[in-house]
Parts: sequence; C-alpha cells; structure tokens
Amino acid sequence: MTYKLLATDMDGTLLNGESVITERTRNAILAAMGRGVLFVPSTGRPRMGMKKYLTDFDCDLPLILFNGAMAVTAKTGRGLFSQGLDFSCAETIFAQGVSGGYPVVAWAGERLFISCENEEIDTYRAITGAEVQVVADMEPLRPIGVTKMLWIIPPEDGKRLRGEMLGILGNRVNCYTSQSYLLEFVDAKASKGLALEAIGAAYGIAREEMIAVGDGYNDVPMLEYAGLSVAMGNAPEDIKAICQDVTLSNDEDGVAAVIEKYILGEDGIPCQP
Repeated sequence: MTYKLLATDMDGTLLNGESVITERTRNAILAAMGRGVLFVPSTGRPRMGMKKYLTDFDCDLPLILFNGAMAVTAKTGRGLFSQGLDFSCAETIFAQGVSGGYPVVAWAGERLFISCENEEIDTYRAITGAEVQVVADMEPLRPIGVTKMLWIIPPEDGKRLRGEMLGILGNRVNCYTSQSYLLEFVDAKASKGLALEAIGAAYGIAREEMIAVGDGYNDVPMLEYAGLSVAMGNAPEDIKAICQDVTLSNDEDGVAAVIEKYILGEDGIPCQP
C-alpha cells in the first residue's frame, strides 16, 4: 500500500515528554512530505497554539483542531470542517462544572472564555497562547457559538465524571479525557475521525491511503477511520488493542519509526515512493 496521508496526535504522540518534536521525527516527517505524503497534525489546541510546532514544515498543512471540532489550513486558515457544540449542551456543561467546583474552559472560535482565574487555568492558557475572558455563564458566547469545552479535573475523577456527564447529555456530545486532568466536550458530530474524513475528501485521499497515530481516547475515531491505525508505545492497553500496530513511545521517536516502516520503507517493509 502506498500511503498518502499521515495524521498524528500531538501530546503523547508527536511531541516527546518535553513537548518537543525531536530531530529524528522532524526529519522523518520532512522525508515523507518529500514523497508527497500529506502531514496532518491533530490536536485539542487552537491554530494559534500550533504555530511554534510548524516552523519546520513551511507549507499550508491541514490541521485538525479542538479534538476534531474544526479543521483548517495552517497558514491561510481555510476552513475544511467545523462542528460546534449544541448551545443547550454547552450551558449544561458550564453549569455542572461550576457546581462541581471544576474550572471550566470554553472555546468560541479561537477565543478563550473561563469560569474563574487560578493557577490551573493559567497553565492551560500558557499552553494555548490565548487571551482569556472570565464569564459567569454562557450567555456572552451565544452569538458566537461554542467550539469546544473542557473541565480541569483531578486525574482520578476522569472516568467517573465522564460517565456522569454522558448520563446527563447522552449521545449529544463526545466526551473524553484528552489528558488525565482534562475532561473535554465536543459535539457528537465532531471528532478527529470526522475531521479526517473531511480532509480526505478535500484532498482526494481515500481512508485506505491514510495512517493515523495516537495515544489517547480522543484519538480513537481517527484511529478507527484510517486505513492503518498505530498506537504509541505509551498508549493505554485498550487503545493498543484497537490498533493494527503499536510503535515505540513518544520518548523513543515512535512517530518517526512509523514513517520509516510504512512510508520510507526501512526495516524490510517494501513501500513505494
């Protein structure tokens, strides 16, 4: 199989434990792009939060943002996919988070709104690079629309809180822990898989020609959609179980190993240029 698209998660996948794209991984991506492979970073971040990671890839790459609620091109911002949260769901998520004592974050487009200011919010804001506005409820966001929401939670509460919120909201949302301390919410019609499907349609690439690499539960729709799914060595065992292959960890250049094996044809795997 000649693969034409490589989609990779960011944290825990493309980035190592120090949040860096290593030289080996960067060179492997550039070599794949040199063979005509479309590189698609996939993340919960907004476009502004991706700029520092894309300087070595000087082209208008498609990006999957907000865990699949949006897909745009990196330089020009051309829209490829967008699906915001149902506003009544957003109101419920905000109210439940505040009543539970969890800091609530809401993205409206690429604007960031928060329920309170504290150290946890400051850390998240630093990662995204966005300015924030404190709101007491969701009403100021009604004219804009809500792209994605999240709670900052104790890691040990993630599974319980996810179950409780799915019990309240049912099949109207996709809800998962993107990091152990982040419980994220997007619309049921938004996922990394649906965004990847839209990118494939825009670029004329079939799902059988795609490789997806990830380590988390928010990556599952993307892994299930792509023709070849690869879990990182640092992924949970149930993520590994649904994938066709398992690579090295993010601290061992796992993405580079995937490219070398399936695209560049190293390790005895015959791949067409």
